[in-house]
Formats: sequence, structure tokens, C-alpha cells
Amino acid sequence: MIAKADKLAAGQSWTYRTPAGFESSRLIIGAVVRLEDERTIICAAASNAPTRQANSNPAKTNIAFIPMSERAFRASVLACDNTNATPPDIAGFQKEIQSWQTDPRGLSVFTVPFEGQLDRMIALQMADIVGKPAA
Repeated sequence: MIAKADKLAAGQSWTYRTPAGFESSRLIIGAVVRLEDERTIICAAASNAPTRQANSNPAKTNIAFIPMSERAFRASVLACDNTNATPPDIAGFQKEIQSWQTDPRGLSVFTVPFEGQLDRMIALQMADIVGKPAA
């Protein structure tokens, strides 16, 4: 299911399919980047996302910067619940977007949905790149 919205914009806070116990987590759009080739990149942050502590217990964390294709973002989110939100680590977001925009390797983006855990997203992206389903 792909979320519908007339226009994605900075400041929107979105619910997404979170793991149980992390329903307060949100994807917050910090910037919408439109490239010359007409691709749209959604630069988001995640608040209260799940992570594992060293003792394997789950905990909540903020992820400062997640660049996604518009399709991946829309496939991740369910509903917009705020249109005036700020990434929880705004300084981290600003630092990461600046680094991303000046990366000599180009503007890398995730093309797979975010499910709450960055390590899972990376695994899904790698599997997508090689054309195999992620375990």
C-alpha cells in the first residue's frame, strides 16, 4: 500500500508500520529535494524508532537523516498527523543533509520502505540491489 498525499512537504510528520511497542515513532520530513532529472528525494528523520541495546533489549532512538525516493517514502508511511514538525535532532539532520548533498559519490537514496529499523532498511536495500529477497 502506498500512502497518498497531494504534496509531500518539509514539516510533515507521518505514521508508518512500526514494530509493536513503537507506535509513537514518526517519519518527519526535513526536506524535499527535486533533482534535475525530475526525481524527488524525501529527506526524513525518524523519532522514537526501535533499536537494540547491547543487552538485546529494545529501546527508542532518533535517526537524524534517512534519504528516500518518493516511492519508498510513500510505501513506508500511513498517515500524516502533523504539518509543522521538526526532525528531533535538527542539528544532526542539517549536518547530514549537507554532507549528503556534497558527497562526491552522488546522492545515495534508499529505494525500499522504512519499517522502523535502519539496519533492516540497509539489508532490504542491499538485497534489492542484488535482486534477492532479504531474509
